[in-house]
Amino acid sequence: MDTMTVLGAILDAGLEDVAAFAVHDPEAVQTMIAAGVGATVTVALGGKMDMPSIGLRGEPREVTGTVKTISLGQYRNRGPASKGLLMDMGPSVVLDTGKVEIVVISRQTEPNDLACFLSLGIDPVAKKYLMLKSRVHYRAGFKPIAKQVIECAGTGVCTSDYDQLTFKNVRRPIYPLDLINDPI
Repeated sequence: MDTMTVLGAILDAGLEDVAAFAVHDPEAVQTMIAAGVGATVTVALGGKMDMPSIGLRGEPREVTGTVKTISLGQYRNRGPASKGLLMDMGPSVVLDTGKVEIVVISRQTEPNDLACFLSLGIDPVAKKYLMLKSRVHYRAGFKPIAKQVIECAGTGVCTSDYDQLTFKNVRRPIYPLDLINDPI
């Protein structure tokens, strides 16, 4: 999924007290590291990859904020999932728009543990809203603190809406692409 679809909706809605994990954009990370903590920057965030298999071009989002945190991006999961496992997001930055704290990472990492935020100085329990780029793995670490979970279908090649995708070289019928009525 292109994280920028959902993040853009959050920014456009004017939601406040949000932490977003994560936009994978090594180029933007380097720009913000060069600017330094406390600098106000405007970056073309995310959307750097085209998605030709679904006929879409990447669309970066221009975002202005303050570089709040710069990190090497390593932390250990607290659990319950993969407790003690060393995670590596690569050089990472928190960009604070005043309403949304956006984690921008250099190495793709699945947010399955509160430590992904805590390691960057963000307390996810204290936030009103969390945006996680995760389809399933977030549940063990984040569901216990969630009052509600809203799953979003963003734009991208990892969609769960299979009608958006063109399948070739697939034996048909096959579930879930085709509804199979089995009389059993």
